[in-house]
Amino acid sequence: MIIKVKTGSSFGGCVRYNLERDKAEILQAEGVRADSAQHMIDDFNRVRKINPDLGKAVWHTSISFAPEDKVSEQLMKDIAKDYVDKFKLEQYAIIRHVDQGQTHFHIVGNRVGYDGHTISDQYCAKRGVELSERLETKYELTPSRTVGKRLNLTHTDKLQGKDKLKYEIYKAVQKELPQSKSLEELKTNLQKHGITTEIKPWIEGRKSAGITFAIDGKAFNGSAVDKTLSHSQLTTALENILKNTVQNVVPGLSQAIKVVKIGKALGGDQGHGHSM
Repeated sequence: MIIKVKTGSSFGGCVRYNLERDKAEILQAEGVRADSAQHMIDDFNRVRKINPDLGKAVWHTSISFAPEDKVSEQLMKDIAKDYVDKFKLEQYAIIRHVDQGQTHFHIVGNRVGYDGHTISDQYCAKRGVELSERLETKYELTPSRTVGKRLNLTHTDKLQGKDKLKYEIYKAVQKELPQSKSLEELKTNLQKHGITTEIKPWIEGRKSAGITFAIDGKAFNGSAVDKTLSHSQLTTALENILKNTVQNVVPGLSQAIKVVKIGKALGGDQGHGHSM
């Protein structure tokens, strides 16, 4: 399950984006009318006026699932309830979409409470990730860390801005990674795709290593593109690629190494035989 959250300033744009499209269905509405997009917009704005100084009053969350997860309407409602309770949203609408070969739903909420107080969006993205992990366990859903980017289910022609650039990076890495023997070689191979790479190896005193990809003047941490593109994940992937290559070139090498290690652990000498 993947949770993404944004805040914005226009209820009109957000509501129309979610409702005025094919296969959009309102699952639940709290404090807003669900008979038309315009009525919903008017109701959100009516409460918003109680706190006119709040610029970004729109809370917009999308929650998507892995294709292998069987997601019922009731499960979506249960997850949405957990979500709005966590973030203390009072006025909201839950809207289901079925497109891109994947069922998902959106929560359009008001950051203005009924008494005019502001609903905090501090660390909302991080808190959303932490919540998704708890909900995956609670409802036995496929963990988002194992899903990765499903390019075959994504309409890449509809991507814009940073999302489009991230997918270009992801596709390029997937193409060049099997041809690379190290991060430095991957860095060189990505240059032909117009991607520059900065590698920060682990050194004493630094909490962790890191990797950054840049394209068209925009830079992204590897893990922000996809969790599989973090420094540690790419290093592990390259080690596995190299290991598989060696085993294919020298059949039986893996088993031979294993036998030698066992022999040494037992104190034996692989160079001499022992009679019983």
